Amino acid sequence: MLSLELFFVPDNPLYLKAGWRTWRFLSIRKPVLVFLQLPQGPLLAEAVVLSRRNRFKVVADVHTGFIYPTSIKEYVLNRPFHGFLRGVDLVLAHNLLQAELIKRKTRVPGEKVLLVYDPVPMIPAETKLPELNIDLSKAVVFPASWAIDEPLDYVALEFLESQVAKDHVLVITGNWMRSRRLYGKLVRIIENKKARDKVILTGYMPDEEYYQLIKSCKAIIAMSSKEYTLPHAVWEAVAVEKPFITIETETMLTELGRDYPCFFTMKPGSLKKTLELCIGEEYGIVQKAAKEKARELKHKSQKSLENLVKELSEIQQRA
Repeated sequence: MLSLELFFVPDNPLYLKAGWRTWRFLSIRKPVLVFLQLPQGPLLAEAVVLSRRNRFKVVADVHTGFIYPTSIKEYVLNRPFHGFLRGVDLVLAHNLLQAELIKRKTRVPGEKVLLVYDPVPMIPAETKLPELNIDLSKAVVFPASWAIDEPLDYVALEFLESQVAKDHVLVITGNWMRSRRLYGKLVRIIENKKARDKVILTGYMPDEEYYQLIKSCKAIIAMSSKEYTLPHAVWEAVAVEKPFITIETETMLTELGRDYPCFFTMKPGSLKKTLELCIGEEYGIVQKAAKEKARELKHKSQKSLENLVKELSEIQQRA
């Protein structure tokens, strides 16, 4: 949509190779505009310093951990570099509370912070049936990144203890090798509950199979226990207009509205109750509410992307 050239340098947390290659790229190519996608602090600082010397414009799409670190690693890699965020031309935030947090924590002027929601994924018409040997219309899908903010063990236990588990299956996607410890906990839960046919860990799925799964499923669990985060799985649920079940953070309450029926907390029994309500007796009402919310979020996403294109055009004209 933005027609930007991608420059990607994977590296370890010291970022020595990434720093060197970024310096060479920006110094030799001399771009007019640089779009930083989820940069860690050192690379943000490098780009800002080079922008002053080489006179290019910088747009920073910052991740939640940059502003709101929840681990020692995130704090060390990001907190000392907050000041550099004030040196960019535009900062992108992906939900209302994150935008306010950026302004408050980094003192970036409000006019430099732009709220941009994720684009709604384009689901291809041609998809492929995954080899899961289940009725996909009875699947409750958790699109997992296997990150620390996804309590998959809690979700699995609550699902298995709910009435929903009698005739539905919990399908957890994603690369479980990202968290072998969490994978081990899930395997023990599944074995203890004798639930191999009720909780399925797919591992990596090709896009055409994954899209078929979410197009056909009963509902999607789209959640992050981190505040200031609006999970991408919400936008996937919006794309296929499926009911999505999500955690009751202030971010989600603000973005979805307190009238959305499928919130839960991390208290024991909360998700169980929500599953029984939203997938059981009230499914028809929930399905209607989800479709209405999908239309609302699609409009918000499209409008915010149009605003981004306009802002980038104006920034380039000032270059």
